[in-house]
Formats: sequence, C-alpha cells, structure tokens
Amino acid sequence: MKKIIILVVAIFISTMTTIAGNGTSINSVISNQLKVPKELNSSKLNEKVNVQFKISENGTATVMNVETSSPELKNYIINQFPKMNFDKVSEKQGAVYFVDINFKVI
Repeated sequence: MKKIIILVVAIFISTMTTIAGNGTSINSVISNQLKVPKELNSSKLNEKVNVQFKISENGTATVMNVETSSPELKNYIINQFPKMNFDKVSEKQGAVYFVDINFKVI
C-alpha cells in the first residue's frame, strides 16, 4: 500500500502588515524544507504542531515554543527550524510568528 505524506503549514503573523515584494514566503520555506521525520514515516501519524518562532535580521529562526503531544516531533522542530534559511522571505524579519504544522501519514 502506498503511503501518502501530507504536510500542511498555516502561518499566523504577529503583525498585521507584511512587506510586499517578490520574495519567498515563510510558508514556502517551511513546506520545502520540513518533512515528516523518517522515524515517524512507518506509523499512522496525524499530529498538529504549533510553533512560535522569531526570524532574526540575518534570516535564522529561533524557536520560542513548540506545542505538540509528540516528543519526537517537538525535538525534530527544535532541531530543524534553526537550519532553515529565511533570509529571502517577504515577511518582516525580526518579528515573532506562530505556525500550525499538520504532520499526517496515511
């Protein structure tokens, strides 16, 4: 049976204004760089993770809080977000963002 892996990212921005431009969105960066961890691919995974993070002026992310019932996903988020490159995003750098990420393996 073929497994379907779904990763849905919803972003809630702490500020109501965003910078208009042709840059990449935070949603695109997360969707392209964050995948379901290999160790969780074999299980029936259906987990929502809420991540609060800040993007610094140099484009690196600092995770401030992760809410999930899965300790594996929490550790994965804490380890992966700082590795992502947000330096070309169109949203305001230096702001705090809240992201809901749905990890689902069917």
